[in-house]
Amino acid sequence: MDAFLSKLKEQSFTIIILVGIMYYQNSLFTSQMQEYKEMIKEKERLILKLTEEERIRLVEREKYLMQQRDGFIEDIMKERDRLRR
Repeated sequence: MDAFLSKLKEQSFTIIILVGIMYYQNSLFTSQMQEYKEMIKEKERLILKLTEEERIRLVEREKYLMQQRDGFIEDIMKERDRLRR
């Protein structure tokens, strides 16, 4: 009986240590996953911000080019009218 209790104590200690190690690993894994999720969210925000800035830049560029085109067309029409007279 003493040998049985002695082995049970040894195994209980080992089990407690293993449970402690598993708890530590789980808490470490959980904190790393949370950090990764935050990094992903931050990168998504950055991508959306850059995409929106690029979209605005392209819209402004398109407006500028359309104004230039309209100005050239007006100049051509004025020149055509001038030549007809």
